[in-house]
Amino acid sequence: MNSSAQEFDRLFKQEFRDLIPNTIFEIDTGIYQVFGKYQIIAQKNECQVYCHATDVGIFSNKRSALSWCIADKYKDYTLARKLLEIDQKLRYLNNDIGMRAALADRSKNSAFREEVGTKLETKIIHKKQLEIQLAKCVNWAKYYQQRGFNNEIARTGRGQSNKTSR
Repeated sequence: MNSSAQEFDRLFKQEFRDLIPNTIFEIDTGIYQVFGKYQIIAQKNECQVYCHATDVGIFSNKRSALSWCIADKYKDYTLARKLLEIDQKLRYLNNDIGMRAALADRSKNSAFREEVGTKLETKIIHKKQLEIQLAKCVNWAKYYQQRGFNNEIARTGRGQSNKTSR
């Protein structure tokens, strides 16, 4: 990093020190700094998440990775664990379905293709169930993040009443 970039980084951290714990920004192509302590490295079909340079895990997409960061930030460790577990199960299941479907497509034996197709039906149903569970967990993380933004807005007017028109 050259001196002007270091100076900018120093000034940015000095001026926006209070905002860093609530910001998400892209450092470089595919590398995101999240809340000042998490880093998401997005690659082709996966996202690697680090917390203070400690490897957290691999997620299938940025949405799940960011949801994990939000759950961890708001100390809902059960939700964070569920997000990681469900996403990993879904990744493994997607790989399994893809490999078995490709194997059946390459086969010349029609009975084998039909048998594999029948076995894949239950896996596809299980995949849909996992996707629904993951969507629920992501929605909880969205709720936590939105609640956090609302609380930040509410705290800015300390001298005024915090009544809303809702």
